[in-house]
Amino acid sequence: MATSVSRSQLQLISITFGKVLLALWLVQLVHGEPDAACKKVPEYLKGESDEKCCEIPQFFLNETIKDCWSGLERSSKSDAEKSCEFSSCIFKKDNLVKSDGHMDVDRMRTFIKGVQASSEWKSLAEKVLVEECIPMIEKDAATIRKLMKSDCDSSPAFLIACGVAKLFAKCPSSDWTGSPMCDEWKTYFTKCGNTVDDLNEMFKQVESRKLAESGQQ
Repeated sequence: MATSVSRSQLQLISITFGKVLLALWLVQLVHGEPDAACKKVPEYLKGESDEKCCEIPQFFLNETIKDCWSGLERSSKSDAEKSCEFSSCIFKKDNLVKSDGHMDVDRMRTFIKGVQASSEWKSLAEKVLVEECIPMIEKDAATIRKLMKSDCDSSPAFLIACGVAKLFAKCPSSDWTGSPMCDEWKTYFTKCGNTVDDLNEMFKQVESRKLAESGQQ
C-alpha cells in the first residue's frame, strides 16, 4: 500500500513525530550548526489543495500503528512523551530495537525486504535507513536518550523523521509528481536531513511557521 506525500503529510511529519524533536530542541540538543538552508522552510500550498508529491510505500502495518496509539490516545502524558512512546512502540513490535537499545541493523534489512513495495523502493529504503540514518542517530544516541525526562528512548522518532525526509528527497522518478511546491520541499529535505542538528532545525522552523500561520487566522 502506497502513501501519497502531500501537504497534509508534510504537516503530519511535524505533528506526529516532530513533537519529540521540538521537545528535544527546547532542551537544547545542540552539537553544531545546522545547514543554513534549514532555517527557511518552503511554503505550503494554500487553500484546500492536497497536492501529491511522492508515493512512498507504507512501511508499518495499520494494525501496529493502531495498537501503539490506542494505549496513548487518552493518556495524560505530554505530547512529546506520547509521540516518543508511540514511535518506540512501533519499533519494539517489529523487533527493530535490540535489548541494549541499539537499532538492530540485520532485523531492519529483513523488515525492509518484507515491505509491500518495488525492489527499487526496498533498495532505496535500505540505503537510507541502514547506511545513512541509523549511523547518524547512533552517533548521538547517548545524548538523545538523556534528554527525555522519562525512560522513553526517542531514537526511533529521530530515525523515522530522518527516513521520511531522505526518502522524499530521493523519491524515484516513477513515483514523483513534480511541481514548484514539491520541488522546493525536495530540495529542502535534500539539504536538511543529514545531521541531528539539521533535523532539529527543520522541526523548529516548521513549528514556528505553524504558530505564525495560526496567529494570522
